[in-house]
Amino acid sequence: MSLTPQPAVACSLFLICVLSNFSGSLIFLMLGLWFLETRRPYEPMFGHNFYSLCVWIFIGCVSVGCVTSMLGAAAVLAAKRWQILMYACLVSLCALTMCGVGITSLFFHDRIRQIIDVSLKKTMTEYYGMPGYSTLTSSVDALQDSMPCCGYVLYNDWINANLFRDQTERNGISVPLSCCLPEFRADVNPRCNEGFPFPISPRKLHQKGCLPLLESWYRDHSFAIGAVASSVAAFFFLSCCTAMHYFRDINSRLKMEEALVAFQRAEAPRTRMKQTSSSLN
Repeated sequence: MSLTPQPAVACSLFLICVLSNFSGSLIFLMLGLWFLETRRPYEPMFGHNFYSLCVWIFIGCVSVGCVTSMLGAAAVLAAKRWQILMYACLVSLCALTMCGVGITSLFFHDRIRQIIDVSLKKTMTEYYGMPGYSTLTSSVDALQDSMPCCGYVLYNDWINANLFRDQTERNGISVPLSCCLPEFRADVNPRCNEGFPFPISPRKLHQKGCLPLLESWYRDHSFAIGAVASSVAAFFFLSCCTAMHYFRDINSRLKMEEALVAFQRAEAPRTRMKQTSSSLN
């Protein structure tokens, strides 16, 4: 059953909340896509872990939030109780899912070193530069360029890499070109990343290892996802509360209208009797 919408505080609050929910969901959707894009260069090394799972669930929830906001706007215009109730149920489901995302991101925050430790070391020592692993090689180069960093903990970790092991035994340690500072990469004799004919000069290389920097990057991003997801969950719960308030307001007005109609029907015979009596007199 539907009602003609009337100006009311509950209706205004609900409409404001629906519009805010839509605009906020769009902003959070772009933020989720940004989270996903910043991780893309490192994805070949770590695959799909808790971080990517949280981001994808986050994007899915805010997308549902955008669509649900349209349902809420339609509910305001039509004042239909079933639409308002459906809106409240969907928004509360999104809020609960966002709470799960926040908890999962905190769980990942504590396991970051454990997850990236083995993957990063194995990629650098076993797969870098090997035939058939060009994607992993590009991913490591992108990591060392963007952080910037060199090696697992220090640049001499590359001694253990399959690509450089034989060369290191003959001519001294060599490292990928992405380890070099940009201003030294054009050097030819000697090249900044080769230990022949002269030993590598550490001043020409990135001084920090990749593991602590990458760990810090993941910690910051996972904390940001958890904080944003918690904020979105609170916002969705607020939308659910305003929807239920509007639902009760419509119910109250509907009951008042039904009571008024019932009263008018009960009074109609008495009114007709009075009119008949007065006409006879």
